[in-house]
Amino acid sequence: MTPTPSNTTPPHVMDDVLAHHFTAEAAQDRPGILATLTDDAEHEPIGFPGAPFHGHDELMQFYEVLFDELEQYDIQPIRRLHGPDFVVDEVQYRGRAFRNFMGFDFGTDGKPVDFRLLHVCEFDGDRISREQVWLDVNAIRAQAT
Repeated sequence: MTPTPSNTTPPHVMDDVLAHHFTAEAAQDRPGILATLTDDAEHEPIGFPGAPFHGHDELMQFYEVLFDELEQYDIQPIRRLHGPDFVVDEVQYRGRAFRNFMGFDFGTDGKPVDFRLLHVCEFDGDRISREQVWLDVNAIRAQAT
């Protein structure tokens, strides 16, 4: 194991922050999400209309739309890679999509979705300063109405 330089966020701290962040997202806990982010955090869900989002106000507007269009059931970890002040996290996401998720019609009653999701998160100490999210858009499109 390579020692972590003293000027970077240790992997166990990044893992703890991500655990809190993902738990807060699943619970739609807005203050809990914000507590894991720097004040000037950038969030870029690739392909999501209006992205990237900057700062807490824009991020909360994004999450309001996301919570209206996507409900999480299960996330299965695939792999996680750590670097100095960043994490690459790959998961299999299972949930239910509604309305116009990612620009695809899932209807008001929604439909189950199952797709790969890749997070690239950068850290400033014990908070996320930038998050980029890559979704398997082809899998999402195939599951839409």
